[in-house]
Amino acid sequence: MKEYLSVRETALAWGVSERRIHKLCEDGRIEGLIRLGRAWGVPRGAEKPADDRVRRHDGGREPAIFSDVRILAGLLGPDATLTFKRDGFAVFQLENESGNGIITVYDVFPGMRLFYNDLHMSYVTDHDSVIISDAADLLEINHCREGRFECEFKNGECAYLGEGDLSVNAVSSILKSSRFPLAHYHGVSMLIDVTRASRSIDELSAALGTIPIDLRALKDRLPAERPYFIMRGTESIEHVFSELYGAPDAMKESYIKLKAIELLMFLSAAEANGSGARRYFYKTRVDAVKAIQRYMTAHMDEAFTLESLSERFGIPLTAMKTCFKSVFGTPIQTYMREYRLQAAAVMLRETGGAIADIAAKVGYDSHARFSSAFKSVFGASPTDYRKVSVLKR
Repeated sequence: MKEYLSVRETALAWGVSERRIHKLCEDGRIEGLIRLGRAWGVPRGAEKPADDRVRRHDGGREPAIFSDVRILAGLLGPDATLTFKRDGFAVFQLENESGNGIITVYDVFPGMRLFYNDLHMSYVTDHDSVIISDAADLLEINHCREGRFECEFKNGECAYLGEGDLSVNAVSSILKSSRFPLAHYHGVSMLIDVTRASRSIDELSAALGTIPIDLRALKDRLPAERPYFIMRGTESIEHVFSELYGAPDAMKESYIKLKAIELLMFLSAAEANGSGARRYFYKTRVDAVKAIQRYMTAHMDEAFTLESLSERFGIPLTAMKTCFKSVFGTPIQTYMREYRLQAAAVMLRETGGAIADIAAKVGYDSHARFSSAFKSVFGASPTDYRKVSVLKR
């Protein structure tokens, strides 16, 4: 009877990472491979496939996204255009039908790049799978400053970063798409080639006498079946990143290096499970709450109950409320109240319609209730708000 080895056993036998074995299995490059539930079985004695990945001059693998900054556009997707480049620095413009944005890239240390993301768009077109498949030994760290960041994975799960949240994930073909449910996102990302960056970090860590920073150990903390985790916002995370956003331009590149070391020290000492509950949602439920959002915003003049929405869109009430808040950052009622009042403000500024008619269009059947709600948000009655808007124009 043929014997089979687990991924871990095969990795030890071949002297490669478990992630490399998973990649070979997914690509079907091992003969006689079988699937055992969620795991792979590799025939004992199977021949190790030749390594066809790009090699550096020192014999190690260098992902294409580190060999030339222009190739980063492959990681950022077809929406990205390189608009400026000099040594250690590049600027990309992103644009599609949902909006536009700017991503500024800094080289931090060999094998490490930092991205400032300033996006006013709902999604980024799917990443280049060829570039990402070459990223088996990469880590990505993301921090959300404003907005919300949705990551959809190929296993059907979606994860969300809200303001102040931090995520760590392996960069590989598990990522399917990136979206921004609030149509704006501001944050930073750090991309790390674990093997290459470890040399620089080890030397710096030893020279500074800091907590040992082990990038390999950080990456190995990510489970193979779900190689990402989220840490909900804390004062410690805020401290690390607030200064990174406010670094003076004249010393920004040097300051980024110091903050990168601080971030890696923080992550090395932090627990992988982070703080706060981690929530992952299957795409079917995410699609349902997005359909609910589209329906409600297209019918602002209608009154909805949560129960009626749950029944109409076929999603359990509790799941609907939890998933909606994770996707859009606020409960359904709060989201629609703010949406209605923002829409009313636009109509007050840009049209001459009667205030009672505007109130009805955004779902208020009482002029008094509308005026009270509007003033609580904008600090002025609808009448005064319109007068000030006219004077400003």
